[in-house]
Amino acid sequence: MALTPIEIQEKTFSSSLFGYNKDEVEAFLEEVAETVKELQRENNALKDEISRLKREVEDLRAEERLIKEAIIKAQDLAEQLKSQAEEEARLIVEKARRESEEILAQAEEERDKIRQEIESLKQERERLLLELRTALKVWEEFLDQAFGKG
Repeated sequence: MALTPIEIQEKTFSSSLFGYNKDEVEAFLEEVAETVKELQRENNALKDEISRLKREVEDLRAEERLIKEAIIKAQDLAEQLKSQAEEEARLIVEKARRESEEILAQAEEERDKIRQEIESLKQERERLLLELRTALKVWEEFLDQAFGKG
């Protein structure tokens, strides 16, 4: 059982023939009572401080949890953004590859058409030259017959 300063101050002792000096005992008890009173004040102050510090620790732990959650969310968001960016980049590259293949195929098709047209024009030129030679020969023969060889 804890003693209170009042219990110490009010403590009485029975007298004996060779007992202690009553004034000294009372002075000592008063001093002990004051010391206990001071210790109780300090103890209460320390308990209050401990309570305050416990609340502060709990608040800090709650803040820490929030910060950790925010960091995790930020990391998740960063990963999502990175994945989205990688997917978008992949799609852009794929689209560019398809477009370049289409352009190349169109260019090759156009080249083939131009080659065919050139070949056709060469054949047409040869046919026209042959017709022209034939026509010139016919005219030459006609002129030779009409005006005689001369």
